[in-house]
Amino acid sequence: MKIIVDSSTPQNVKLSAKYKRSFAYPSMTHRIPVILTKVVDYLSRDKAIIIKCYGEDAKEEIKAAIGEISQLKNHMLTSKKFECFSSDDPDTGVWNSHLNRKEDLGENLNYFESDWLFSECYVYRRVREIFATKDLLKSLDPFSSQKTELLKTSLPAVGSLFHYLSENEILDSTRIMELTHMQSEFCHLMKLSLWGNRFDLSLKQDSSVEDILNQAKEWDEYLIVDDSPKLFSTLCSTDNTEKIVDFIMDNDGMEILCDLCLADLLVTRFHIKKVNFRVKPIPWFVSDVIPRDFQQVVSSVACYPIEVYQSIGKRWQKYLDTGVWTVLCDQYWCLGKTYPEMCAEDPQLYSDLQESSLIIMKGDLNYRKLLQDINWEPTTPFSKAVGDFHPAPLIVLRTSKSDLICGLRPGQAEKVSQKHPDWLISGNYGIMQFNSYSDKN
Repeated sequence: MKIIVDSSTPQNVKLSAKYKRSFAYPSMTHRIPVILTKVVDYLSRDKAIIIKCYGEDAKEEIKAAIGEISQLKNHMLTSKKFECFSSDDPDTGVWNSHLNRKEDLGENLNYFESDWLFSECYVYRRVREIFATKDLLKSLDPFSSQKTELLKTSLPAVGSLFHYLSENEILDSTRIMELTHMQSEFCHLMKLSLWGNRFDLSLKQDSSVEDILNQAKEWDEYLIVDDSPKLFSTLCSTDNTEKIVDFIMDNDGMEILCDLCLADLLVTRFHIKKVNFRVKPIPWFVSDVIPRDFQQVVSSVACYPIEVYQSIGKRWQKYLDTGVWTVLCDQYWCLGKTYPEMCAEDPQLYSDLQESSLIIMKGDLNYRKLLQDINWEPTTPFSKAVGDFHPAPLIVLRTSKSDLICGLRPGQAEKVSQKHPDWLISGNYGIMQFNSYSDKN
């Protein structure tokens, strides 16, 4: 019997679906069940394609997976107690240890009373478990068709941006660029990286780069924190010849295409030595990038039947081949743990991030993990909300899709809320928050 409280999430308390007036409640009752239903639809609709790829014996595994996903949806809606995992995936022991530790602490381990962040991560890890326990479908990504379609629709739309970057020689390191011009282009690409997951819904395939940049300018009023000038000053004031940037990635499609353009600019104009793209090791939150998706994006750009695409795609592939760009997938990104816990829970990953000169963190889920999914007072300083996570200077590019925020000016949240009551969850508002403090300071 789930206990539901008819209230919003109290201040300074972790988000949870037990609060009926929080976004966690409709997310667990409506949004995630729809996502699970789409996975069932995919397995049913594309069964013949899957069988052709994985063999005739996969038919029974598909049938079993459909039943298990339907059962998962039922368990979630009826708030059953969380169960331990049994697959041979490398994170199974870590997940089970975490579950046992929470139970020892007396936490209510079910979908509605547990912390929303942990509950959501548990759902996606349970989806992974369904396929990890199969012999033939072990490597199947149940979200792959959605991501492939997202990339397919994004590729034509990004062409105008590629042409703009090429014709203006923005990514040509041999061409001198004035500092004010470089700052302008840097800020443009930062905004495109931020708003990338909105372009797929708002732009037509024949949109020009002017459409894209004008759209980003129109969204400036929705950018409630913009620390990109601070970041630009930091990049310009230090010697970047031996510098490393870590990109903690989010979504496939237009977003990753914009991310890669920004990363290219960092290499060519700011002379960053190495960019580490940190992606998810397993299918996660539908559209999150895994290594296979990353390579598919680069290959699709390199093979696209337009010269400017091929030129950019081949350069990106060369970055990968020569180690200028590296794709890494640590298991921590797919655990139900927050980032301030990382120093104690995964000291090796934390130590690796300490080698970075800058961490660029993308998306709402990463922001939630960074802020520990706590409903902070909106004026709480960003440096306080991130707790013990400060391996390197950090900037977060996030469109708001959950009801938590920090680092705002007094009265700013109230003013925005009067204009758009659902501003925290609509995905229409964005932030670029920078924290220059690191353990090395």
